[in-house]
Amino acid sequence: MQMAYFKAGLVWCVMLMLSACGLNDTKTPEEWFNFTWSGLAGCDSLTFRGNAAIFRGGKSDMEDAVNFTGKLKDHHQLAIQTTLPTSPTNIKNGKADELQAAGTHPASGYRAELQWEEGSWNLKSSEKNAINLGIARLNPLDQLEEIRALKKTITVESGAARGTRVLRIELDPKEAGPRLKSKLAGEMDSLKAGWQDELALIKADRRPKIERELEREWADGRDQLMSLLDQADTKVVYHLTINRNSGLPIRLSSETGLTYMNALGVREQEVLLTDSRFEQFR
Repeated sequence: MQMAYFKAGLVWCVMLMLSACGLNDTKTPEEWFNFTWSGLAGCDSLTFRGNAAIFRGGKSDMEDAVNFTGKLKDHHQLAIQTTLPTSPTNIKNGKADELQAAGTHPASGYRAELQWEEGSWNLKSSEKNAINLGIARLNPLDQLEEIRALKKTITVESGAARGTRVLRIELDPKEAGPRLKSKLAGEMDSLKAGWQDELALIKADRRPKIERELEREWADGRDQLMSLLDQADTKVVYHLTINRNSGLPIRLSSETGLTYMNALGVREQEVLLTDSRFEQFR
């Protein structure tokens, strides 16, 4: 009888040790994501810094790159500031973990102010232009909203650093494609609103002709873009690094790939990579 009690006690001690070491963790990938979501819900402020780059031909040729920082305050106010890298050569092989530009041009930055309202991040009315909508797409908090809202497949990656979990999250292409199309359509509409404001600066006698030309070019461009997106294959994959103890996100990287037929009937691929790191939670 004493031996039976001894064995039972030994098993109980081993179970406690396993639990303390995190080896008895039974959270599903979806529960890990919800754990992070709950952790963020309790934060009134945080900051993040990140990088983004666009590649054509898969990841062979980089077309553009930008650095950005963001600051959340009072849980509902978010400001994002962008600066351009001094040299695109700092980004190698198209990998998100290498999007670390050495320097920036402070004077070339843009700033967008966003407000959390009615369940989404929206630009303030005075901020609604094509440039700021593009900046808003870099918002990692909105990317987490996208993950939460859309159908997805979540798996836990092996080899995570001690004290962390890394989730691989692939969005359902049937939902990711239309969402991307909606965002780009909004940017096109804001682009039109922007040049209509500029028309007021042109002499009245020239304004109607220029307006007709701009309207025609804009309509053709929008139709081509929407047609391309209707036929494109969209693949969106996120990698989310989580602090296992607090549930707070440490890092969120994304890869958005578009494969489509261009005007010449040639199949092309474009990839947008983003990489954000979260800091200063309060």
